[in-house]
Amino acid sequence: MGWFGTGGDTAERQLLSSLATVLTGTGQASGCGVYLTGRHVLTCAHVVNDALGRSQLDPSDPGPAPLRLGFRSGTATARCTVWVAPRAPGGGPVTAGTPEWHGDLALLELDGDPPPGVVEQRWLGLRRGRNVRAWYSGRAPESYVDTTVTACGPALFYLDRALATGPGIVPGYSGGPLWSPADEAVVGLVVGKLTGAGYDDRGLAIPWQVAREQLAEQLAERLGESAAHLLLPPAPAVPADGPATPAGQESHRRLAAIIRAELSTAALRGRHARAMADACGLTVLGAEDSGPSPDELAAVLADTPRALAALCESLRPAHPGAADRLAAHGRMLGIPALLSPEEHGWLVRLLGEPVPDLPLGTAFRAALPDVPLPAGVRLPAAGEHAATLEQDAVPGLIAHLETLHGGPSAAPGIPRVPPLLRLVEYRAAQLRGARPAAADEHHDWAGRVARRLGIPDPALLEHRADAADWAARATRTPTRPRVAVGLSRYQHAGGSGPGRYLCQVWIDEDGGRPRPAAEQAAEPLPPDAVARHIHAIVAAGGGEALVEFFLDPHDLGLPVEDWDAAEPDDPYGLGFGPEPLGLNHQVVVRLGGELSGVRQAERTGSLRRRWAHRDRIPALHLDESHREPRQVVAAVKHDQRTARVVVRSPDTAVRHRYAAICLVVGVPVVLWDRETAGPLPVDHFDPVGPDGTHGGLAERVRRYRALVHGDGAKHPVRPALAQEHPDRPAPTVLDLFDPEERPAL
Repeated sequence: MGWFGTGGDTAERQLLSSLATVLTGTGQASGCGVYLTGRHVLTCAHVVNDALGRSQLDPSDPGPAPLRLGFRSGTATARCTVWVAPRAPGGGPVTAGTPEWHGDLALLELDGDPPPGVVEQRWLGLRRGRNVRAWYSGRAPESYVDTTVTACGPALFYLDRALATGPGIVPGYSGGPLWSPADEAVVGLVVGKLTGAGYDDRGLAIPWQVAREQLAEQLAERLGESAAHLLLPPAPAVPADGPATPAGQESHRRLAAIIRAELSTAALRGRHARAMADACGLTVLGAEDSGPSPDELAAVLADTPRALAALCESLRPAHPGAADRLAAHGRMLGIPALLSPEEHGWLVRLLGEPVPDLPLGTAFRAALPDVPLPAGVRLPAAGEHAATLEQDAVPGLIAHLETLHGGPSAAPGIPRVPPLLRLVEYRAAQLRGARPAAADEHHDWAGRVARRLGIPDPALLEHRADAADWAARATRTPTRPRVAVGLSRYQHAGGSGPGRYLCQVWIDEDGGRPRPAAEQAAEPLPPDAVARHIHAIVAAGGGEALVEFFLDPHDLGLPVEDWDAAEPDDPYGLGFGPEPLGLNHQVVVRLGGELSGVRQAERTGSLRRRWAHRDRIPALHLDESHREPRQVVAAVKHDQRTARVVVRSPDTAVRHRYAAICLVVGVPVVLWDRETAGPLPVDHFDPVGPDGTHGGLAERVRRYRALVHGDGAKHPVRPALAQEHPDRPAPTVLDLFDPEERPAL
C-alpha cells in the first residue's frame, strides 16, 4: 500500500453507473454495454444477437429492433444504429471456436435520455501488461474480475487471470467495460473467453483504439466527422508494449533524485505532497507525520495531470529554489501542464466569459501572431460574435499554450514569460476600458502564476506594457469610417454593354459588420457615375472615409481611384474640372468574393499572421528579376511574416497580375504603379513611403494623388494600393434587383 491513494473507489462507482445490462425478451441478461455520451451505449454485436434470439455470430444487421437495457438507476429502451458485424480476419462469417475475429461491435441509441446518475466515462487506449477489471452483467460491484493483458492480436487483446486462484471471464461479461484502475479510465470492451485445449479459459477484449477505428468510418458517414469525433473520444497514444524504456527509467530516476535532494526529509515531502494531493483530488493514506518516498512522489508527479505545478505552487513561498529546479526538470521530461488545478480552473472561467464586442481571437492574434491554433480550435474574429464557439475553444487553446515555454529570456537566468501569460496580459488590456474589474482579475491571475514560476515583475510588466500599447492602438476610434464598394462588370446582350458596373455600397462606422448604404444604385453605372455615387454617400456621412473597392482578381487594373467624382454641371462657372475619387478619399482595393477550399483557409490564416507584422518586417520589392508567378510565390512565402509587397515589374499588366497573386496568397498590403512603363527604380515609390509606418500609408497615397492631380509631370508615380484588414469583414452580398427584372449577366 503506498502513501497516496487515487480516489479510484469514487471513479469505479461512477463507472458502475454507466454499466448497462442488455436484456432478452424474457428479462434475462445477455451481456453488458457501457454508456458513451448523449443517448448512446456501446456493446458487442453478439450481445445484441443473443438478446434478440439470433445466433450470436450472425453478421446480418438486426435493424431497429427494440432492446431493453438495465442501469443501476433505471431501465431504458434502445435500438441499434451502427452495426459492425463479427467477421473472420480474411472476411466472411466467424466460426465457433476461432481465437481471432474482427468487428463485433454495436452502437445503441436510447429512445430517451439515460436514467438519472448515468455519467460519461474517460476513455484511453489499451496496452499490453495493463491490469484491468471487468464486471458481470448483473452490475453487482463484487462481481468484478481482475485480469491482465498478456498478448495483443490485430483486433483482440488476450486476458489472463491476475491470480491463479481468482475468478476468470465467463459468459455474461461480454460487451461490458474493461476498466484500468491505474488510469481510472475505460480502455476497451470485454468480448468473452476462449475455451478448449491450450486456451485455459483465456479472456478476450476489444481495445478502445481498435473499437474506435472500426466505428469511426460508419459514424462519419452517418453523422458527419465532427459529430463522430464528439461521440467517440480519441484514443491517446499509449506507451509501447513491455516494461518502461531505459530512457523512461532514467527520467524517473533523475526526478526522484531531485526530490531526494530538494525535499530531503519525509516530513518536508509529506507537508508539500499533502497540499499537492489536496489540489489534485488525490487520497493520502500515509500517517500525519509521514511522507511519500522520493520514488513514489516522482511516479505521481509524472502520471497525475498538474501535480508537478501544484507541488511547485506549495513549495514556492518557502523553497523557491526547489520549485524552480523541479519545474525545469519537469519541462525536460515533457510534463506539459504549466498550471496547477486551481490556476487552470480560474483561467478557464476568465477566458470562457465572452465579451461579444471584444473577441478573444483578436487578443490572441495580437499577442501571439506566430503561434498557430491547434487543429479543431477556432476563435471568432471581430464581427462574428460567436460566444459559444469561443467558450468551446478555450480549454483546447489553454491546453495547447501550456505546452509552449516562450521566447528569449528577459536576461540571463531570468525565466521566460510563457505565451499563455502574454495572452492573458493582452486580454486584460483589451478588457480594460469596457470591463475594468475583469481586466484586474486577469492581471491578478497572471501575477500569481508569474510569481509561482519565479518570473520577476519587470519581465511580466514588459509584456503588460506591450499589451497596453496594442490596446491603445486597437481601441482608438478610427479617424475615418469606411465605405465598402462591391463592383462587378455588367455585360449582357441588348443591354448597355461593357463599360458599366454593378455597384453595391456598405458603410462601416465603428469597425464592425458593414451595413448597406441607404442609397443604392438601381442600375448599372459608368465609371464616373460610380465615383459620384460613392462621393455623395461619403459626403452625406461627413465628408471623409476609407473607400474599399472589392474587385475580382482580373479587375485589379481598374483605375478606380482616378474615376471622376465631379458633378456634371458647374452652375457658377468656376472651372473645377475633374475630381478623381482618390483626391478626396483614401481609396484602396481588396479581393472580392471568396476563394474555394484550402486556398481560402490558407489565405485567411496568412492575412492574420502577416498583418500582425506589418510594422515590423520591411517591405518586399518584386522587380524585373521576378519573371514568373512561381518566383513571386516563392519570394512572398520565403518569410511568412512579410506583410507589405511593392511590385516594381516593368510591365503594367504583369504588375496587376502579381498584385493579384500576392493578395490571393495572403499578403495584406500591396503597392504598385498603374501606368508607368518600363523598369521602376528602387526609389520610385519613396514619395509615398512604403517602408514607413503602415497606419499612415493610405493617407500618404491620397496626399500624393493630390499632388499628381495638380502637376502630373512633376509627380510620375501612379500608385494603386491594396489593403486587406483581416478584422474588417467583407460585406454580405446584396441583391439589388427584383428577381423578375434582374438582367442576365
